[in-house]
Amino acid sequence: MTQATTLLRPLDRAGSGSAGQHGLNAVLGAAAWMRLPEAVRERFAASTMPVTYAGAFEIVRASRLGQLFAWLGALVGGPVTRHAGTNVEARVKVRPVGRGVDWLREYRWADHRPEFVRSTKVVTDENRLVEMLAAGLCMPLHTYEEDGVLHFVSQGYYFDLFGLKVWLPGFLTPGSTHVEHIDLGHGWFRFTMSVTHPWFGEMYFQTGRFCAAEDGE
Repeated sequence: MTQATTLLRPLDRAGSGSAGQHGLNAVLGAAAWMRLPEAVRERFAASTMPVTYAGAFEIVRASRLGQLFAWLGALVGGPVTRHAGTNVEARVKVRPVGRGVDWLREYRWADHRPEFVRSTKVVTDENRLVEMLAAGLCMPLHTYEEDGVLHFVSQGYYFDLFGLKVWLPGFLTPGSTHVEHIDLGHGWFRFTMSVTHPWFGEMYFQTGRFCAAEDGE
């Protein structure tokens, strides 16, 4: 793999664009929300403007069973990358949509075509966060703050079929997904995701550093 490059210019947030709704302040509660670093509160504020984060995943790995799940997942839109590597240049595009906020991860592989993984974070009327993936696959999230770090932990998976929730049995899922958003200061943050099966252990792991970049880069 070639070493990834990063873009260090901060985003000018005064630009135009329609705002979407994360609403994590309501999901977390006022006390937990205020314990987050200011930069994290800005990234997950109730009103979110379009922004692109540039950086690199130092590690993207998957077990053999995880890779099998990833290739099968391609049949429903690819909710997880099918490849693995180190120092993978990446972009994360955040865009408001009518029902929530889209997060589009672009993996710029040195030896494969660019790969995209999209999800939409939506806050329900009950102030619960749900991550909506491809083909109607949904992942309700337990969202909490601990020592200034923002955590998202999956609470199962279901397909939303015209408003009907069809829950997947555990053996048909890759396991529990745990995402950490860690502020590093100076505009940088670390995204770390691990997916662990109760029987087979780690299925996926990836971690990388990102900083706001000029939109569209």
